[in-house]
Amino acid sequence: MDLRWGLALLFNAVLLGVTGFALVRGGLPERVGAMVNLVASLATTVLRLIDPQFYAPAQTVVLGIDLAVAAAFYWLALKTIRFWPIWASGFALANIVASVTAPLLPRTPLLAYHSGLGIYAYLALGALFLGTWHMPRDASPALRNGFRNQQPPIDP
Repeated sequence: MDLRWGLALLFNAVLLGVTGFALVRGGLPERVGAMVNLVASLATTVLRLIDPQFYAPAQTVVLGIDLAVAAAFYWLALKTIRFWPIWASGFALANIVASVTAPLLPRTPLLAYHSGLGIYAYLALGALFLGTWHMPRDASPALRNGFRNQQPPIDP
């Protein structure tokens, strides 16, 4: 097994661990963030397994996925009372900047480019993990919902 496969397996283990934790313990914003991470990672991985051209910097389809992730985290940052989506959207934006500027530096090795992108992905997962960890186990339904301008729960 070479280094790339080892790094991919490590990332997938962290991805599944953090998103599983967020899906089980987190509130609604954490679950949305977990699904954003899972779907984007799965889509990117499938594309890269189908055709190696999707490993190239600033590849349009992968860049579109990255833009969708940044937009989703930005939307979460605007619509929720949580702080972690602000960090996750910042890391997603940094990922886009790295992807767009990579073709301008043609001597950058592909492994270094992908390692840089991986760092931002780990940081976004770290923000999701910390946001989920910060959620109290006995949080109220309103806190678990986490969205602004929500209607108060109706008591039966």
